[in-house]
Amino acid sequence: MRKMFVVAVLVLLLTGIMFGSLLDDIRKRGVLRVGQDSGYMPLYGTDMEGNRIGLEVEILQRMADILGVRLEFVIVNWDGIIPALMTDKFDIIWSGMTITPERALRVNFSDAYLTVGQVMVYNTRNFEELPSYEELRTRDLTIAVQLGTTGDEAARRMFENAEILTFDSMDEAAFQVASNRADILVVDSLYARYVAKKYEVLDVSDEFLTEEELGVAVRKGDLETLWWINTFIDWLDTSGIIDELEHEWFVEYEPQM
Repeated sequence: MRKMFVVAVLVLLLTGIMFGSLLDDIRKRGVLRVGQDSGYMPLYGTDMEGNRIGLEVEILQRMADILGVRLEFVIVNWDGIIPALMTDKFDIIWSGMTITPERALRVNFSDAYLTVGQVMVYNTRNFEELPSYEELRTRDLTIAVQLGTTGDEAARRMFENAEILTFDSMDEAAFQVASNRADILVVDSLYARYVAKKYEVLDVSDEFLTEEELGVAVRKGDLETLWWINTFIDWLDTSGIIDELEHEWFVEYEPQM
């Protein structure tokens, strides 16, 4: 068994030597192409002037600077983001993606760079007191989610009698709750805090429905690129850069209306 493992590792390494890595391609091309969907603030989104902003955008600019290349974003719908990676529409997915066993069958994931949890966002005009999961889990609710996200999966699994409304973006899903067209939004804690700042009528439950880790997705078979990304993530942590960016975007940033 050990001999087979060693042989497999050697094959992967030799493949990288023979065909080169994604890192080599990026540096030769002079562009780092990153797949994201339209917006998932405060991690990434677009400001009023059309510029990409957010914590992950700043991280990716640092990555591009180290590689000595230009940064380019390729925007796709979330439910098609992994197929787009697999067909070489871009180089990596750095887009607030939760690491799951199902996704890992199709892509390789880096080490985690953030830990989040799914929470409930609700309209304070409809709930006099802070709602709990135990109180809501069997009620006939209308729940808004972004299609294909772990919030979508958690809502279907954990709210047995709910009607699930799916949308292409988190902003669209959040608007349904703000405009009283859905009872709650199931979404991760980072976006939940952002959207509660954006809409005065929204607030966030104080309990996690799930706990999840976010990672970078790359195509299967390129260990060199994966190892380099893990080194980059470790550097973000040990240098204190990730802490500085979290304070800037999770605490200080005020959403644009």
